[in-house]
This record gives sequence, structure tokens and C-alpha cells, in this order.
Amino acid sequence: MPRFQSSELYRIISDNLSLLNQEFTSVEERRLAHLCDRAALLARDSELLTSEDRCERFGQIFQKEKPSEEATVQSAGYIDGCLRAQLIQDKLAVCGFLSNYYRPIGWLERCIYSGDEAIKGNSDESSGYEKSRNTESSTIVKSNSLKNSNDNDVELGSAKKVAYLRNAYADRAFRRFCEQLGELSVVYCTDFESVCEEVYYGRADMCILPLDSSRDAKLIGFVRLVDKYELKIILSCGIMSPDQSVTTRYALLAKNIEYPSRIDGTSGSPLFFEFSFVPDETNTLAGVLAASELCRLRPYKVDAIPLTYSDNEFSYDVVLNCNGGELDIFALYMYLSVPQYEPLGVYLNLGGEN
Repeated sequence: MPRFQSSELYRIISDNLSLLNQEFTSVEERRLAHLCDRAALLARDSELLTSEDRCERFGQIFQKEKPSEEATVQSAGYIDGCLRAQLIQDKLAVCGFLSNYYRPIGWLERCIYSGDEAIKGNSDESSGYEKSRNTESSTIVKSNSLKNSNDNDVELGSAKKVAYLRNAYADRAFRRFCEQLGELSVVYCTDFESVCEEVYYGRADMCILPLDSSRDAKLIGFVRLVDKYELKIILSCGIMSPDQSVTTRYALLAKNIEYPSRIDGTSGSPLFFEFSFVPDETNTLAGVLAASELCRLRPYKVDAIPLTYSDNEFSYDVVLNCNGGELDIFALYMYLSVPQYEPLGVYLNLGGEN
């Protein structure tokens, strides 16, 4: 075929695709209007966020379309992929409208990030738990308080207690955290179980644990402790080995997630959202990452964690860089779409040591 004829055909094809894109844009605008109406109806359901079957109730209003029976085998696969992508877009659009409704009344902070159930260990019985024999005396350490983008102090509270097992690495992590926090009272423990129990039973406000390293990836034993004692990450930093060959990430953990509006943009450090979920036929790792991409959240790392009750199944621990993204929309999407989803922290990553 002569070259000029090929060029002309490419132009015609491009023009036809452009016209289809214009039609598509018009259809999508009308679709978005209907999704807004759908979100308005959902917002009337005062029990949606707190119900145990919220994912089922949310999923029921989204019917997954199937390619027409008249579609060819080749086009059926293409159309099915488009419809699956459209379903994620539809859910995110509805979550976007809902987040604007829920945010002013505090439901996002109460349910999406911290959960709607009281943290275990806050009962009278647990608060009266006797002082652990595995702790040593406290010391007061003063440091700069956490700053936000407006250079206003963000007080995490004066004389907060931080528990950790003392060693050279943990001491350096503590000093890194002290650069961001105010006055602290330190509780030294003799084992990691005791470190977690100090927070779980309310005797300390925060604790320090190593979570992963550049050599060994996720430290599964410590991940299990975080899960067992229902701890949430509020800060993290990297501590290097003496020969600078291995970096271990230490986390400052508490009972509740610090709502991101309090720490967004602080000190130029990246804001991370970390969560875990168990995949199923509907909610795959690829689908979750696609949703995060649409919310402009960039994957930082993903780890597969073996489930305690199965040798052949895994949960995924996902860390997303949230700077400039739509965190509220994505967090609401996960909360309403993925049954076995657990937020682990919204926190600043202070990076490695200088």
C-alpha cells in the first residue's frame, strides 16, 4: 500500500476515534450525574458505615455488566475489561460524593481510619491492670513538636509515654521521633510483648517496634504483634546498621490512627497510608492498586503476609504515598468494598538517617 494512502487511513481512523471519545465524554457526564444521585440516596442510610454487612450493602447497588451475547470472542474480552474498570470508577465516584458528605460530620475519622468499635483494653478491668514487672523507670525527654504546613504546633500531648525495648537501634529511632514530637516520658521494657501491652492496657500512649528491613523485608513476628495488639502506625523512620548495609524501618505506634488532616504536608516528609487486606474473587491486588492509581496514590511497597489459618493463602500489606492524592476517597472505597480490610496507619515517613 502506498505510503500516502496509509497516512490518510491513519488520519481517518484517528478522526473516528476522536468522535467516539466525544460521545463517550457526553455519556460519562450523564453517568456521573446518576452516580451523584445514587450517592445522595446512600447518604440517607445512617447505618451504612457502622453495619457489619456494609460491603454487601454497598456492592448490591453496583451491578456488574456483561458483554452482549452478540459480541465476538475478541470484542467480548475487550468490553469485559472496560466494564470491570468502569465498575471501579463508578464506586470511586460514589465514594467521592459520600466523602464530601461524611467529612464535615466526622464520620471519616471515626469509622474509616480508626474504626467504629472501641479499642480493646479500654474497659475498667484492663485500665486497672497492675503495673507490669517488665518495665523500668520513666524519663522525660523534650523535643520539638510536630509541625504542619502552616507552621502551627500539632500537639500530640505533653508527657506522653513511649514504651520500647532499649537497644542502640531503638534509641536512635526514639531520637528521630523526638525531633517531631513534644515532651515524652519513656518506659523501657524487657521484651516486645511487654512493649505492646503497655499501649494495649493504657499504661503507655505509644510504643516503638521494628517492622521491616532492607535485607529481610517484612519482619513477620513484629507484624503479628501489631495485629494482635491492634496497634496503628503514626510515624516511621529508617535506622541504618553500623556498616550502612542494612536499613531497618522502625515505627511509632498507638491505639488510634492520627487523622491525616492533622499531619498532611509536615516537614516535607512523604505521607504514607498503610493497610492490609485479604484478596477474593472481587477484590484482587490488581483491582486495589488500580483504584489507588485513579486516586493518585502511588504504591510505595507491597508485601504478601501468610495467613495464620492457612498455608496457601496470603494477605497483602500495602503502603501508598499519599502526597497530592485523594486519600479520603480511596480509604472510603476500601472500607465499603473490601470485607477483610484493615487500615494500619496514616503517617509520615521520616526516611533514613542523614
